Amino acid sequence: MPMLAALMLMQVVAPLPASPDAATTPSEQALYADCVRAANEGVPGAIDAATQWKNGTGGVPARHCLGLAYMGANRPADAARAFEDAARVAEAQGNPAAAELYGQAGNALLLAEQYARAEVVLSNALVLAARRGGKAKGELLIDRARAREAQGNSPGARVDLEEAVTLAPDEAAGWLLLGVLARREERLADARPALANALRLAPSDPDVQVEAGNMAAMDGDYAKARALWNAAVRAAPGTPAGKAADAALLRNPE
Repeated sequence: MPMLAALMLMQVVAPLPASPDAATTPSEQALYADCVRAANEGVPGAIDAATQWKNGTGGVPARHCLGLAYMGANRPADAARAFEDAARVAEAQGNPAAAELYGQAGNALLLAEQYARAEVVLSNALVLAARRGGKAKGELLIDRARAREAQGNSPGARVDLEEAVTLAPDEAAGWLLLGVLARREERLADARPALANALRLAPSDPDVQVEAGNMAAMDGDYAKARALWNAAVRAAPGTPAGKAADAALLRNPE
């Protein structure tokens, strides 16, 4: 998986936010709550149950829950189709959840490594999110930057990230990805403050620790670099971040 797409890529597991057309009756709310619980816990039969609900009386909530069930079964491409189906229905209904649903579809496509499709879907989400602006749009720009960089479009990713950190300045992921991109392109004057912001906002995140350590090493501060890499190894042993920190420590012994 390409660099930015791999960093801080979170699973899509959040319930659908409250909205005018989502689970409006008590019986539908109960169905949705049960469905989401089964999906997130990986209960056997969760996909079949969600599919049956979708094919019966289910609308947006059933489609969203089906996506969650596919995510619970580690089938992100199928999850993306379900989330996008939910988003299209929500958009047709004027449901404000449509933008977030397209965003969840885009994240699932990133997990499935379908980067071109992810960019299209996230662009759809951004069209809807533009009406709201702020943090929601910033988070979607971060995700689209991942999709763009994965396709070799680093300039496009940079544009998205620069806007994202102005709209969502408290999101460590935006600063992290902006800093990593700048460091890779040897724009160190831009990389340093971006990675410093990421570390300030998420000091315990192993991805941030690894990249901030890399920056410290480039600046000749090996004590700080090793401290950050050791923290990443302790926080996330055996993960990609932990392994990257291990490798950095081996390359830079005391």
